[in-house]
Amino acid sequence: MQLKKRATALTVAAMAAVLVGSAQTAAIAGADEQFGEYNVGGRILEAFKATGGAEKWGDPTMDEAFADKGGRFQRFDKGTSFYWKANVSNGIAHPISDPIRAKWGSLGFERGALKFPTSNEIDAAGKGRKQLFQGGNLYTSEKSGQHPVWGGILGKYAAAGGPGKFGMPTSDEYRIGRNFAQNFEGGRLVWP
Repeated sequence: MQLKKRATALTVAAMAAVLVGSAQTAAIAGADEQFGEYNVGGRILEAFKATGGAEKWGDPTMDEAFADKGGRFQRFDKGTSFYWKANVSNGIAHPISDPIRAKWGSLGFERGALKFPTSNEIDAAGKGRKQLFQGGNLYTSEKSGQHPVWGGILGKYAAAGGPGKFGMPTSDEYRIGRNFAQNFEGGRLVWP
């Protein structure tokens, strides 16, 4: 008899756990918001609303999807995508807009050397814009175009004063013999 009461109690407890779990799942799903034909939710919704929402970025053009290496992304109709990964930038989603997004895409998006964004697009000392990524920075200006700066050259660029003193990059990195080089408004940097 006691065994039967114990089994009944365990069954009731298991059913309660399932009900509580499903209520929590419904609450999370209910936090999504519909914009046009697609939903925006979670970390992307937080960043989307905090940075201007549909007025600035437009409506989503797809559902949130898997990015490489366990990340997530969603595209919007005004030339922007939001990307995030739980262990990058404290799980904060960042918008990546054209023309930075186009250059990042030509380098392999999150699968390339730059990997995931770690900042939103920011001012580059009044000379253009930049966005920080796990593997380096991407710079853009009307005058010099879009160029990544990474690795040893990024360290030298920062030591030379970055865009404020050494100007914006005017080329991507290239090889000179066994070294790497990159051109900037203030001259050429070579590594090592």
